[in-house]
Amino acid sequence: MSFVMVLALLQQAYAQSKTVSGTVTDQSTSQPLPGVAVIVKGTTVGTTTGADGTYSINIPTGSSTLVFRFIGYQLTEKTVGSAGTINVALSTDQKLLDEVVVVGYGTQQKKDVTSSIASVKGSDLANLATPSFDQQLAGRASGVQITQPSGILGAPPKINIRGVNSISSNTQPLIVIDGVPAAVSGNVGSFTPANALADINPNDIESFEILKDGAATAVYGSRAANGVILITTKKGKSGQAKFSYDGWAGTAKAIELHDLLNAQQFVDITNEKYNNISQTSPAVLGEWDTDWNDEVFRTAFQHSHAFSASGGSERNTYYFSLGYSNQEGIGRANSLERYSVRTNLTSKVTKFLDFGLQAGLTNQINQGPLTGSNSLSGNIFSVIRMHPNVPVFDPTHPTGYNVDLINNRALGRGPNTATIANGIPNIRFVLDNNIRRSTTYRGLGNVYLDFKLVDNLRFKTLLGVDLTMVDDFLFNDPRHGDGQGSNGLVSQAYTPIKAWNWQNILSYNKTFGELHKLDATLVQEYNKYRSSWFQAEGTGLSDRFFNENLVSGTFANQFASGGIGENGLASYLGRLNYNYASRYYFGVSMRADGLSKLSPNNKWGYFPGVSAAWRVSEEEFFKNSSALSVISDLRIRGSYAEVGNINIPGGNYPYLGAFGSAQYGSMNGIAFSNTGNPDLRWESQKITDVGMDIGLFDGRLNLELAYWIKDNSDIVLSAPTPPSLGVPNNSITRNVGRVVNNGVELSISGNIIDKSKFTWNSSFNFSTQNNEVKELVNGNDIVYDYTIHREGESINSIYGYQYEGVNQVNGNPLYRKADGSLVQGNISGNGGSSRVYYGYDPANPSALGEKSSLTAADKTVLGTTLPKWFGGLDNNFKYGNFDANIFVRFSGGNKIMNRTRQDLLTMAFENNGTEILNRWQSPENPGDGQTPKLAAGAEYSNFINTNGESSSRFVEDGDFLKVSNLSIGYTLPKTITERASIDRLRVYAQLQNAFVFTKYTGLDPETYTSISGTNSNLGVDWNGQPQQRVFTVGLNLSF
Repeated sequence: MSFVMVLALLQQAYAQSKTVSGTVTDQSTSQPLPGVAVIVKGTTVGTTTGADGTYSINIPTGSSTLVFRFIGYQLTEKTVGSAGTINVALSTDQKLLDEVVVVGYGTQQKKDVTSSIASVKGSDLANLATPSFDQQLAGRASGVQITQPSGILGAPPKINIRGVNSISSNTQPLIVIDGVPAAVSGNVGSFTPANALADINPNDIESFEILKDGAATAVYGSRAANGVILITTKKGKSGQAKFSYDGWAGTAKAIELHDLLNAQQFVDITNEKYNNISQTSPAVLGEWDTDWNDEVFRTAFQHSHAFSASGGSERNTYYFSLGYSNQEGIGRANSLERYSVRTNLTSKVTKFLDFGLQAGLTNQINQGPLTGSNSLSGNIFSVIRMHPNVPVFDPTHPTGYNVDLINNRALGRGPNTATIANGIPNIRFVLDNNIRRSTTYRGLGNVYLDFKLVDNLRFKTLLGVDLTMVDDFLFNDPRHGDGQGSNGLVSQAYTPIKAWNWQNILSYNKTFGELHKLDATLVQEYNKYRSSWFQAEGTGLSDRFFNENLVSGTFANQFASGGIGENGLASYLGRLNYNYASRYYFGVSMRADGLSKLSPNNKWGYFPGVSAAWRVSEEEFFKNSSALSVISDLRIRGSYAEVGNINIPGGNYPYLGAFGSAQYGSMNGIAFSNTGNPDLRWESQKITDVGMDIGLFDGRLNLELAYWIKDNSDIVLSAPTPPSLGVPNNSITRNVGRVVNNGVELSISGNIIDKSKFTWNSSFNFSTQNNEVKELVNGNDIVYDYTIHREGESINSIYGYQYEGVNQVNGNPLYRKADGSLVQGNISGNGGSSRVYYGYDPANPSALGEKSSLTAADKTVLGTTLPKWFGGLDNNFKYGNFDANIFVRFSGGNKIMNRTRQDLLTMAFENNGTEILNRWQSPENPGDGQTPKLAAGAEYSNFINTNGESSSRFVEDGDFLKVSNLSIGYTLPKTITERASIDRLRVYAQLQNAFVFTKYTGLDPETYTSISGTNSNLGVDWNGQPQQRVFTVGLNLSF
């Protein structure tokens, strides 16, 4: 009976299944495809094709569809009918094949890239109202932190790729434009900021590739320690000529300005300061209540226009563009104007020779105010100090401005009985009459010949140039302010920068037996850089007419100076990439760099890189698992490389000693001004990276996860020497430092909704980073005014006193010493000349304890200035002809030393911020418990607010979330545009820097200002500039 039941079940099972077989081929070549996954849709039944492309599969009853999936080909479904044979010809997935990623000295298909490379489309940034593209890369790629430290037009951003890797050297990444390294990529202005990357018209950019790990960057050797950004400009395509116009116009306003005291509050607070030390009140309430923010900042008008033409034939293509932008800054006297032209040509001269030309010319004119953190004419320094109870203008004064009659350098005193502290000038006069201008002319491009030697073997020779001319001009009006003491000042500087690059590239690319793919590259490269500067300066102007006419004899005093810098870099590179069946990948490279800046013994450096990847989704066990069918691509990768940092401080030849003029007694002579070190070598970096790439739902959702470590050693630092050696400054430059960075990166992108009328695409990235100083010279700290480099801590940690609030009885500030005890600064007994501290007993706050002190030994690390996490979220929606974008970015885990708050709480005869209204006044009115008793005089500012040093009272969290972009657009229907022979017409409205969510009390949590030393300014906000919020309307037109 049991046997009969088994036979019946087997017969039933056989009746419920069906065997189907067939062959899978390439549609274009008719060649069989081995390894194609064949799955019964909706089940866990699956198989793969054999070496001859054949397959056989049992199909359960009720199943009616077979799914054929193979990487690089379009997913295909076939309905199972009555036939027992189903042959399938797969079409290549052109979209996937067209996804080409630019890598160093070549390109790769995206599916074959085994390194960590982030790609950003130029079209994502083209319509954003910023002077340069680099600012808008912020938040769009994991591991890439871009900080805009200032709202001044022309100020370059700070770019860090996977951490801060050096203490003393420049940490900006290498910028490569159309294969040619840019000679300058930061600030090139002397008197006002001028960002060299603003020379590139954003509308001309096709794509960005950000090389992050060792495998990707090792091909750039000694210049790769800070990462590499590859920029590719647009090229023409064969076909009918296409024309496009992209333009926008809008207004900009400051997102945030400092809250300052009005006239009544200023008079009350000022007189309280003086009354507390028994002095006469100098402030008097008059008829004026001036808001100086309105005199320094404004609503600015900005507009930009770009026109391009492109097209070509099968043999020749062209791309031509013109660009013009004119932007007023939100601060008076700040503007940026740019003219650009670009021509990109390609030509297939013969079947064996290709020719290409890529050239761009730019003229950029930057004008800006003085922005120095501690400059008397600095716009923020001044605006927060200007007396609100005095007028801006005075028609009775020869200048027409309110100028003090006794001290012509200072703001007029109005009804007050004393002049403003420090003789600060009328900032409106300074902005209206002084000139700070930087004019840049730049030519950047390359020409190449590409020879096909034999099948699969090509030779390309490329010559690139980067020619920059910077014309800087400064004029200080003799009537008032900075120019008053010298009867005017005119200074003009010329800085020509010339760089050329020659590359010879031999490349071999061949697939053997359809499974073995080999890509080999050999490169010889030479870079030459030369810059010089010439500056002429005159004081004692005979007439203001000569402010821009450096005519001999029009100045009482004339000065001239100049200098030169140059270096050369010779390089050789070999790279080999191999993959088997798009399943196993291996890559190796070796670069040798010879740098003229180093001694003959250390001139050459060698930089290897290796990478490997395993595409698990191509394994038979993976393809045969229907449970894993939701995963369309799974790849595990890893890499290791050693690279270098070419930015070695010390001039052209730091390994040689330099001489300078000197005096010995009353005799003039020469002496060592710098002692060279022949053992000086590259800063080196070892990079380890492991990652995973996952594609889900046939590529609709993609994830990338990576963990990386950067171990930076041989960091160049000044090491002390015994005074008996007679070494200048008692120090010599050596390779002695070490810093380690590590972090995790996550990127997710997907087509969330894809309907005929509605689509929603989204991308998200999140990064963490940790930084630790491992080694310094003899383990000694490097201490700055507000920050410190210390072993075991992050680079540039905030370093200062631990503030414990206010003694509620007497209003004295309280601090915790290194031994844990509390001390109070005795304001009433200070006398205004020295800092007097006494012990503090919380049980008896009214009594002054034993006399104590607060010294540098009591300082402690108050937090890291480097964000520990950051990222971005980009959402794009389309409904019918409408489109919308919401872009958000975020950052946090860092601290900011709000040095500006110390100035806003000054005790000098200057205005204050509204925070001072919460000061201690009496035991019955103790204020906010954080703001001590007031006392007049700049010396009290130092004592009460620890001016010039950090205090936890002014250290704040730097976390923020910014809605960086909101936009909505509408594309006119083709039924309308085609009547006017228009291919596409889109109009849009956009709001940049729409909202900022942060607990930071300063103008912006990304603001930092230059203090002293490389990387010593990160996280210190001292009179930083406000950021701008820009509303624009624009259109995109193509025909």
